[in-house]
Amino acid sequence: MTDLDKGRPGDGGDAPHPEVRSAPFFPGPGGLTGGDPSTAGVPLGSPPPMPAAPGLPPLPAAPAVPPPAGPPVQERAPADASAGEDAPSSGTAVRGRVTIEDEVVEKIAMLAALEVGGVAGLAGGPDPGGGSGTPGVRVHLRDDAVTLDLAIAVEYGSVIMDVAEAVQANAARVVGLMLGRRVLAVNVSVEDVRGPE
Repeated sequence: MTDLDKGRPGDGGDAPHPEVRSAPFFPGPGGLTGGDPSTAGVPLGSPPPMPAAPGLPPLPAAPAVPPPAGPPVQERAPADASAGEDAPSSGTAVRGRVTIEDEVVEKIAMLAALEVGGVAGLAGGPDPGGGSGTPGVRVHLRDDAVTLDLAIAVEYGSVIMDVAEAVQANAARVVGLMLGRRVLAVNVSVEDVRGPE
């Protein structure tokens, strides 16, 4: 049996294998693919050329896409300096305020919890304060930090502590990435276990 058959690298060394983890699906901008720089500038809609099958005549080349109609677009000349200080200039931030509602943070936390294997759903009813938030999720925002309280139901047969720790890690990671804020704590309360339906 060779080293490759034993699941080791071909040099015979015992290099550690990277841990395989699932990651949530965050789609990128449409039409972009990562990868081969040799395909840069090639339209994504056109398939690569295929060799002709033996014995068949080659297929004609696809027609080129015509350029868009109309005059070419030119950038406008910058307005004179008397336009005022409200006009953004390159390198300066635009004034204003960005507000992220608590319900948005709750939904992100809910989706992050539901991504974890072994989570049957969220538990708990609506917030007793009469809020319109997501059942099973409470968010506490202070300055640039977030604390999350999640009430979950686990699937029967799951290792509860493993599922709860995975929910903590995934919710902290996703909320931190999407909000750009520090996650102080993720408190997970396992309130139900659900069997197969």
